[in-house]
Amino acid sequence: MKDKNHGVTVAPGAGFCPGVKKAIDCVLRLEASGKKPIYTIGPLIHNKQVTDMLGEKGISSIDKLEEAKDKNGVLVIRAHGITPEFQKEVESQGMEVVDSTCPLVKKVHNVIDEYAKQGYYTVIVGDGGHAEVIGLLGYTRGKGYVIANAEEAEKLPHFDKVNIVSQTTQKEETFFKAAEAVKKKADICQVNNTICQPTKQRQKETLELAKNADLVIVVGGKHSANTARLAKLCGELCPKVLHVENEEEIRKEDVLPPEHIFITAGASTPNWVIDNVSARVKDLRKEASSLFGMLAKLWDFAVKSSLYTSFAAACLTYVCMKLSGAHNDLKLYLLSLLFVFTLTLANKTPQDMPSKAKRGFLIPVVLGGVLAFLTALNYGVWVWLPTLVFLILGAGAYPFRSKITLFSRLPGTKDIVTALGWCFVCIYTPAASQGLLMSKSAWLAFTYGLLLVFIRSVILSIGSERKDIMLGKESFYKAFGLNATKAAIGIIIIALTAVLIQLLIMGWKSGLAFMLLLGQIYTIAIAVYFYTKKTPRTTLSETFIDGQFLVLAVLTYLAVKLF
Repeated sequence: MKDKNHGVTVAPGAGFCPGVKKAIDCVLRLEASGKKPIYTIGPLIHNKQVTDMLGEKGISSIDKLEEAKDKNGVLVIRAHGITPEFQKEVESQGMEVVDSTCPLVKKVHNVIDEYAKQGYYTVIVGDGGHAEVIGLLGYTRGKGYVIANAEEAEKLPHFDKVNIVSQTTQKEETFFKAAEAVKKKADICQVNNTICQPTKQRQKETLELAKNADLVIVVGGKHSANTARLAKLCGELCPKVLHVENEEEIRKEDVLPPEHIFITAGASTPNWVIDNVSARVKDLRKEASSLFGMLAKLWDFAVKSSLYTSFAAACLTYVCMKLSGAHNDLKLYLLSLLFVFTLTLANKTPQDMPSKAKRGFLIPVVLGGVLAFLTALNYGVWVWLPTLVFLILGAGAYPFRSKITLFSRLPGTKDIVTALGWCFVCIYTPAASQGLLMSKSAWLAFTYGLLLVFIRSVILSIGSERKDIMLGKESFYKAFGLNATKAAIGIIIIALTAVLIQLLIMGWKSGLAFMLLLGQIYTIAIAVYFYTKKTPRTTLSETFIDGQFLVLAVLTYLAVKLF
């Protein structure tokens, strides 16, 4: 992903590697299933922001098996893997054991084991004290050596036959130089380049982009070996390198002089942390008097604070009111705006939320909820009572859904509940307040709105996952997978299109049906784009996704005026 704004380029392959994603998905599935406590043997990954979030979910790291006090809990083997001997000890504890070792690390285990059975010595090029390397040594059958570079190879004894492998996150140049040095000390030498593909891709990007930068910012944990190695590689290519864990470490004096800045990250760094660093760098480089810069900041705040989403909900209310035959009522638009604002902000993940909102988001949540309830009081008990109940449940219970059996057991609940919440305030409330609740038009509007919001929620979930935001099976996409999600959304879009065509043929509100049919083009375009492009959730993507409701409102207005 190239970002030419303000001279900042972000590495295309930055973010979680597949092994890290697999490990995090593993513990999230366990947590969602109600299995607690969950112990990971050592930190799941070397990233403080992620381990802190896992800790909040009851997923804790232990260094010794004795620290797992609750024998009803689950022991998780982390992505780095462990020795076969330690694995037997883990399995002897009588606890449930889940192995989340990276498949690519497992592959190295198998390579070492295969040659060790044939009597080969093993030389591992890597960091001696690293968790992965300790695990690899366990498969050498007591005939293993660890070297960091070619210089250390000089101290090795002579081998009759030796197998050379690499730590999966090793620098490729270092591995090949070390392998050449080991070859001179062996009669038979087998070289296996076991550096994983994501690491090779990251290193290739770094070589191409870092050499043309005036400053490289490497984002990742200070205890992450692959991040530290990446920073060292950048130091050989660029005059200035910063290794930071988060955006708070970036200072104005660091980023103003350089003309070209390249941002990359270790395999254990989530995309949302990289995005925060990128945003911080660009903000610091913007001129304070720049009108464009000020407008961009304001728009970013509008989207991240849920103001834009709540306005989109008001637009959907207008569309569905015209579809159901309800007459205009400004208080109903205000109610939908406040209701969606409150619940969307209350359920923002820490990764989504702006820094300022993290400190005081309860104030706008409570204020929005109170104003929404006061607005609902203008209508009957069948409006204000469910409004109060849904606000309490949505803003109070839903953030703790992992502790509630219903939410933790049923897949896709987040997207379904979100769609139902929008439909309540955008369609049910106007219909109930105007005596249209049992009309066919109201039910048509409810179905139309429900399916549209469900599509929106699912697309945003896919973008969130691509941003490395931790999602559980409450997300439809995470519960059923990409192919099933594509199929479901495709069927929904076809069904919506067919219904609108049928209304057009029947002559029932044909002008409105025609305009909404045009609006389907926008919805289809969004779905196709975000399914085919690996686009993470950003301010721009949210602008386009929620923009469909603004487009539909404009088309509805034109239908009212023209037909």
